[in-house]
Amino acid sequence: MGKLYDFLMEGEAAAQETAEVHISGFPYPFLIHSITEAENKAIRKTCQKVSFDKRTHQKSTELDSDLYNSRLVVACCTEPNFKDAQLQARYKVMGAEDLIDALLKPGQLVDLMLAVQELNGFSSDMDELRDEAKN
Repeated sequence: MGKLYDFLMEGEAAAQETAEVHISGFPYPFLIHSITEAENKAIRKTCQKVSFDKRTHQKSTELDSDLYNSRLVVACCTEPNFKDAQLQARYKVMGAEDLIDALLKPGQLVDLMLAVQELNGFSSDMDELRDEAKN
């Protein structure tokens, strides 16, 4: 067998990674962690919208990318915990996605989202994504 096989047999290939992300406007860093592809698929599945065309009898599935990005941030963010009920009550919102919307400015969310995507191995050019998101 090959070296990759030996590596996979010896240890945990998908060990969870963590990082601190400094977001402008916050005195302390956000703490984030990576997730597995199984967790990512579960998040993606909750963000799909199925529609049915009565004329053609075709079913189509579409991903709500804004919801997916928010739920990915929620799943990967350790500090703050956007699922915390007390924090949600403090900002008079219900739900993790609503708390993100209440706490972060659009540019701050983009910075956090890009850090989460990079930590999870999304290989698109981060500078290109950052420029695209800001425009």
